[in-house]
Amino acid sequence: MVNIMGEKVANDIFVVRQEMRPGWTCNVVLVFGEDKIGVVDTGYENTGEDYVFPLVLEQGRRLDEVSIIVNTHRDGDHIRGNAVFKERTGAPVVIHELEMEAVPTADAKLGDSVTLGDRVFKVIHTPGHRPGAVCLYDEGSKLLLTADSVCGTRENLIRMDKSIYIDSLKRLLELDVEMMIMSHPFGPPGKDVLRGDEARQMIEASLEIALNLK
Repeated sequence: MVNIMGEKVANDIFVVRQEMRPGWTCNVVLVFGEDKIGVVDTGYENTGEDYVFPLVLEQGRRLDEVSIIVNTHRDGDHIRGNAVFKERTGAPVVIHELEMEAVPTADAKLGDSVTLGDRVFKVIHTPGHRPGAVCLYDEGSKLLLTADSVCGTRENLIRMDKSIYIDSLKRLLELDVEMMIMSHPFGPPGKDVLRGDEARQMIEASLEIALNLK
């Protein structure tokens, strides 16, 4: 797992990508506030030390400014860095209550909203990939973080009854979204940051794929 890239996608947000295999990445999202930093997912055991922490320091910030870490769900590429992040930053890990038992490194359950940096995100429960999967929505800037909850052509990631996944997608279509950040470069678009109409098109495409599954 090599080839890291930190992309600044908004004034206060970086997407840090780590290659899992050629052409496929997972990411950590960093939200930089005036005096605190929020983290979404932690990647693998080496993700923090090798990639995320250097980026934080390059921005002239300290690791102890990380105030909270959100796990969007239980899968290893989202949580295996938890222990290292907690040790280096002192920040707690929060996750949906339905994922708590599966993630022993989590400290507390998510509420209805969570503050990352200077942004307040609404926590949207979006089961389908995992029972306690969540999306995070900043209504003010119309930013949606979907992790693996919108998985496009990767229908093998629909690990629950497809009707549950479909209901989650329909709830996301009710949101006004200007930018959507996914955890992987899911198809059809094949990229993880979508802007404008691309976001709705991706959710609609994922819905169509799911509806056509046997």
